[in-house]
Amino acid sequence: MGRTGTTRRHALRAAGAATVTATGLLAGCTPDSTDGGRVVSSGTKAARAESALRLRSADTSRKLLGRYDAVLTAFPDTSEALAPLRAAVARQVDALAPPARKPTSPAPSARPSSSAAPSPSATARPPVLPAVAADAEQALKDLAAAERRTADAHTATLMDAPPELARLLASLAAASAAHAYLLSELLTKGSAS
Repeated sequence: MGRTGTTRRHALRAAGAATVTATGLLAGCTPDSTDGGRVVSSGTKAARAESALRLRSADTSRKLLGRYDAVLTAFPDTSEALAPLRAAVARQVDALAPPARKPTSPAPSARPSSSAAPSPSATARPPVLPAVAADAEQALKDLAAAERRTADAHTATLMDAPPELARLLASLAAASAAHAYLLSELLTKGSAS
């Protein structure tokens, strides 16, 4: 017949479980690290990492958008075929923008200054368009290659992304791959005629 009371083994198990639970609770209450004297939680680190991934991916798509603009500027006759693809890439850049933060209301005594500095977009120079091949066929081949590179970049980035951003990046990578295919089909149809 077994013992019915508290045994040493049961007491040690209970004490061990209590220690693990207390350690877990305390770990959740302490700062993960400091950043220049400020406490940085793991949630803040994750948000910063996601924002950096979004910015890097948006920059990749923005460069692709610049390539579309350069091809459309050099070869306006391609606009019928390229305009929908360019519009999709522009939406990708917008989708990758970091989520807007909730607006903070200014302090009651703060008033907008009439001599406020102009916004960065007001003083920014127009973007410099990348170089484009001399003939339309080569420009479209280069654009298809840029779409494939963009798809590869988004695919590589999604490995480090949190789930929601990873799904977005996977979708954008698939869209870029589809654009590359459509551009190559456009080239095939163009050379057949």
